[in-house]
This record gives sequence, structure tokens and C-alpha cells, in this order.
Amino acid sequence: MYEPFTNLTLLGVITAASGQFGTSSSIEVLARSPETFGWVWLNVFLFSISNQRSKESILEDSINKPWRPLPAGKLNMCQARRLLLIAIPFVFAICSFYLGAAQETTLCLVLTWMYNDLGGADEHFVLRNMINGAAYFIYGSGALKVAAGYDSVGFDATLWLAIVSCIVATTMQVQDLKDQDGDRARSRSTAPLDLGDWFCRLSIVLGVALWSAACLSYWSWPLIGLFVVLSLGSIVVRRLITLRNAIEDALTYRWWSIWMISIFFLPLIAHLRDAVAL
Repeated sequence: MYEPFTNLTLLGVITAASGQFGTSSSIEVLARSPETFGWVWLNVFLFSISNQRSKESILEDSINKPWRPLPAGKLNMCQARRLLLIAIPFVFAICSFYLGAAQETTLCLVLTWMYNDLGGADEHFVLRNMINGAAYFIYGSGALKVAAGYDSVGFDATLWLAIVSCIVATTMQVQDLKDQDGDRARSRSTAPLDLGDWFCRLSIVLGVALWSAACLSYWSWPLIGLFVVLSLGSIVVRRLITLRNAIEDALTYRWWSIWMISIFFLPLIAHLRDAVAL
């Protein structure tokens, strides 16, 4: 839960604070950071319960993540279901009457239903990646609305969130490299299992390289962004090629998350560059 929670929160806050999309001032955005963190946490919390409560998920987690509450015996399937019954209306009420972005919360629940209950996570890795990409767009839009205090997201911000979503949809298979044993046990369709480990790694390498260049070009090649994004992207690429085991793949996934965060910072870096140039 740590990586997506951190990434999604930063996506909303940094995008709102960048000054590139006509949103509130950076000070106002930072003042609303607790609300943004709360909105993302509550919605990711609902997804996490739904994602971990099935028999297949418990089987997978008993291999890949045995410390989670259900495989560890701290919570059973019935209790998880009842927790969702209570939590869903509670979260929706908070988002509707206090935090905002209730529409995005509803869409998050739809994606959660598709991913977990309709088998979108297992049907085919392409569908899974597409849902993950859509989730980043919806969560990012919701976090941006809460952070900026607005009821709508402008075209430029929507376009940037769409680019981020495409990055996720085409490189998110990096998270599957570390979980191959558990995914194989539950017969899940993933890129490393369906395409082969090496071809999956190659697809991520190409994605990281191409998207790094595309995003830097989109923001007119800011010097600091150029150094940071390419440095972190190079680390991800090197690890994918040379460090190929479950332990190292888990660390590579975290490096990918850090690389994604550097992408999120590009609007802010470009804004600061332009401000200094004036």
C-alpha cells in the first residue's frame, strides 16, 4: 500500500502546486495536504481490503506477502467483507460532505469492483495494466481536486494526468516481476508469466526510456528534471537487466516508484525554471 499511496498523493499535490494548470497557490495547496492525504488513504484503504479478501488473494499473499492481515490470520474473509460494508458508505459520506471529489471516489469503487470482483486483475495482463492506468488517472484527478480546492480539472491538467496514466499502463508490469511465484499459484495472467521474464523486462526498459524522453520533451527539457529523471530511469533500467531475482525485483519496483515521482515533479520544475527566467 505504501508505494501507490505515496505516488497518488504526490501526483495530486505536486500537480496542483506546480502553478502550471491555473490551480490554487502553492501555499493553499500545501495547507490542504492533510485533506489530500486523507482522501487518497481512504480510497486506497477500500481498494486494499477488497483486493486482499478473496481466497485467491489469500493464497497469493501467503506466498508473496504473508505478513498481510488475512494470510497472517489477524482477519478472516467474513470480517473483511463486513469491514467493507461499513467502510464504503463511511468513506463516501466523508468525501461527499467534507473532503470533496466524491465523483472520483465513486469511479474508484467502480475500478475496484472491476479489478477485484470481476477478475480484471486476473483476466489478462493488458486489461490489468489498463485498469491500473485508469486508476492513476482517477485517483490523480481526485487528489488534484482536493489539493486545489476545485470542483473540476482543466484540460491541461487532464492531459498531464492522461500521460501519467499511459506511463503506468505501459510499465506497471514491473510490479509483477517480484510476485511471480504467487501469481503462478493463483493462475493470474501477468506479463512475466505470459510473455516470459526477459521480454517483460525489455518492455519495461523501453517504456522507461521512451516515457522519460517524452515527458522531458513535453516540459521543454528542464535541466534539473533532465538530470534527475534520466538518472533514476537509468537505475531502473540497469536493475531490470542485471538484478533478476525476487528480492532485487522488489527493490526495482521501489526504484520505479521513485522514478515515477520524479516524473510527477516535472511540472513544478518547469514552472520554477520559467519563473526564474522572467
